[in-house]
Amino acid sequence: MLRTPQFYLIVLTFAVSASAGLMAIGLMKLYPMEALQANGYSALEASAIAGTAMAVFFSLANGIGRIAWGTMSDKLGRKRSIVIMTATQAVFLFGFTAMAGNEYLLYLGAAMIGFNFGGNFALFPTVTADVFGNNRVGTNYPFVFLAYGIGGLAGPSLGGLLGDLGNFPLAFAIVGGACMIGALAMALVLTPDHKEAMRPASVHGFMHQMHLDHLEEVVEHALHPDHFKRVDPPEERRDAA
Repeated sequence: MLRTPQFYLIVLTFAVSASAGLMAIGLMKLYPMEALQANGYSALEASAIAGTAMAVFFSLANGIGRIAWGTMSDKLGRKRSIVIMTATQAVFLFGFTAMAGNEYLLYLGAAMIGFNFGGNFALFPTVTADVFGNNRVGTNYPFVFLAYGIGGLAGPSLGGLLGDLGNFPLAFAIVGGACMIGALAMALVLTPDHKEAMRPASVHGFMHQMHLDHLEEVVEHALHPDHFKRVDPPEERRDAA
């Protein structure tokens, strides 16, 4: 598994998705309080609304998302579900700066970010089993789950740094962009060739694992056109003479 590009694409997607959710947890009260007060709410009202968004809407949706995404993935497939989940997470992260200053839009944004964050815990163990085999998921998934630790360091650190600078919108924009990259990375995950993974690393092996053999042939033809020249059989050459 560790010698396949599919592993690193899955880890990348899990890491950015986890970092987005964990950063949002850290900023879900601080940033809305600032945005609500800028829109005319008192400090007490803003604190109550932001606290409700975090403690009620985000938390409940987080739990529901684990069940709902697992159920939906049975119909949509694991990979497609992760692509949809990560892409929609990016949309709400980009839009959160416009939602945070309105009470009801804040509740919606907090719920959807929490809902998608909860889906991580249902989908990544199952996609690991689907891609690398059910019989080794107990061995493989701990390596994939290291992505959650990466996200746990990156997301809150980014949020804390930009929060100290007073630039909350940039923090949400960065993790939103990262989630879009994660959705694209997940879309590239295809069934790996485990026999190829046992061979020494090579460009050919990478292209084969990514199901890009046809592209490799095109590049080879462009670089070495002489290798693809038609050679006439001896009898045809004699006839031509």
